[in-house]
Order: sequence, then structure tokens, then C-alpha cells
Amino acid sequence: MGLMPVRNLLRKTCIAAAAVAALSAPVLKSALPQPVPLPVPTPINPIWPGVPPDDVERMHSAAARLYESRSIGTIERWRNPDTKDAGEVQLIRSFLAKGMPCRTISYTIRYASSPNRLDRHVVDWCHVQEDGWKIVNLPRQH
Repeated sequence: MGLMPVRNLLRKTCIAAAAVAALSAPVLKSALPQPVPLPVPTPINPIWPGVPPDDVERMHSAAARLYESRSIGTIERWRNPDTKDAGEVQLIRSFLAKGMPCRTISYTIRYASSPNRLDRHVVDWCHVQEDGWKIVNLPRQH
């Protein structure tokens, strides 16, 4: 066999191998376990209907102080000097979900405009890799 037929054979083999690799790559990638996205409600106010956005921001700031290295039962208080609304957030559970660190936080809101009204909400936050701490919908444990 001369040099020319060997080169042609090698070229055809390389082209065939590259084609197989290119066609296999998407299959191999899809065969790998993919992270399961967690549903994140947006915007935030559907969780707290009727709560002014500034109050929601203050509540989130108080909750953020509970994410890292806090004991279960720790309470952070917040107050909005503009609306006079106030409340507290309490860390009630720390756990892993789908490989992510998560916290269950209880929110209590007192409204200056309605002294007899007291709202309570329980929300799960998880540390989603690139996005930081996010509110997620996880099934409730009984």
C-alpha cells in the first residue's frame, strides 16, 4: 500500500471519529444527572400580599442575618420608621435539600395601621449555587 492510500485511510478514520464524538457529546451530557431547579416565586409580594415593599426589604434584611451560623430559635427584629410596621423573623429549622443548605424562617408582622392584625408566615430559603439565598417552594414536613 502506497503513502497516498494510507493518508486517505487515516483522514477518513479521523473524520469518522470526530463525527462520532460530535454526535455523542449531546447524548453523554444529557445522560449525566442534571441539577433539579427549585421553583422560586417572583415577585416577592405574592408571599406577603398587602405588605409594603419597603417592609418586605426590611424583613429580608433581618432574615439574611439568620442564614449563617445562627442557632435554631434565634430571633431578629425589624421596624420600618416610615410605616411604623414592625416584626420579627425566627430561625426555626436548618437542613439540606437537594444538596443545598436551607433554612426555615418564621415571619411575624405587626401593622401600625391595624393594631389587632398580626400576620405569620413560614418560608424556606436555600442557598442556590450562583444565585445566593433564594426563597424556594419545598414540600412541608409533617
